[in-house]
Amino acid sequence: MKKTAYLILIILLLLLLSGCSGEQSPITPSGTTIKVGVIGPMSGPEQALGEDTLKGIQTALHLHPYLDNGDAIKLRIEDDQNNPELTLKAFRKLVDSDNVSAVILLSTSASALAVNSIADQHQIPVLVLLATHSDISKDTQYVSQICFDNTFQGKVAALFVRDELLLDRVAVFNNPNSFHSSSLADEFIRKFRSIEGQITDVIPIVAETVDYDIIVTHLREENVQLLYLPVTAEDVITISKAAEKIGWTPEVMTGDGLLSIVLARHQEDIGHLDGLLAIDMYSNTIEMTPAGKKVAKVYHSLFKGNKSSFPATGFEGIAILLQAMNRCQDPADRECVNAMIRDTVDFDGIMGKITIRPDGKTLRPLVVNRIRGEQMEFVVKVY
Repeated sequence: MKKTAYLILIILLLLLLSGCSGEQSPITPSGTTIKVGVIGPMSGPEQALGEDTLKGIQTALHLHPYLDNGDAIKLRIEDDQNNPELTLKAFRKLVDSDNVSAVILLSTSASALAVNSIADQHQIPVLVLLATHSDISKDTQYVSQICFDNTFQGKVAALFVRDELLLDRVAVFNNPNSFHSSSLADEFIRKFRSIEGQITDVIPIVAETVDYDIIVTHLREENVQLLYLPVTAEDVITISKAAEKIGWTPEVMTGDGLLSIVLARHQEDIGHLDGLLAIDMYSNTIEMTPAGKKVAKVYHSLFKGNKSSFPATGFEGIAILLQAMNRCQDPADRECVNAMIRDTVDFDGIMGKITIRPDGKTLRPLVVNRIRGEQMEFVVKVY
């Protein structure tokens, strides 16, 4: 009797230890392939954006080559050169000819808004990873936006400048031909004025012949305290150079993704960004989540010498999609996958929790950083 009891106890202990080991049972491949479309600028001026984000997607698939049921993920990659017309052409090909189960979009707001106009016709889930225009998930049941939008970003920027920096005289540069630039500028201006801040000048960037030397000299004479620059990396660099030329050092705040773009395309000009404030989803000086640390280790083993933050967004986007597919009985069921994407709650991202609301908007922290050398130094995190 005692011998039997000891045997039972040993078996129970072995079962308990195996359950606590933290190791998952290997997944047996099912032989089925689920196709996922990826559209982004793989050539042209924005090539670094597309290629770097794709590296994050590839890192996630290296970590999780199979869904829980053993189905493999096959990427169908289309180059749109960040051109809305090419984006729509690629989208129709992926959906109608390649029969993908979901689409991940790496391009910017103009392309995302173009897809917004037809996604519901095709009834296919679309994850927009980098575009921040506030209308990307508006009036659509199938387009979800992974990053924070321009309404939130512009509002936070205005509040930070007024309440944290205690500045009240700001000049705003914007490009009226850019969805991203104009919407950020409009929201910043609206919010800043509502909290008794003064917008001294709004400078539209509409041609390459803009004389920044004259403009910054005028702004200094008006005692402008901060320049809000939701414009291209090239324009930020040019404006910074013009201010340096006259020895003027106002505070400068820029929009998301600036440092990553400069590191990819304008490494020689990185010094002109030193000290600028930059809004982003990430920071180099915030401790990553355990999931983020694991991803970073694998990423750096696969890809060398890349300091962009775009791969982090690529990883988060595909990981959220894989999680949604794992919650569906049929991972190729577009309707179910879309519903599960919009039911994402407290997903463990690189630097915090991510929740996607039923309207396709994402709740995630925004980080204000200060650029120092090739890093973004944490200033404040806003939820």
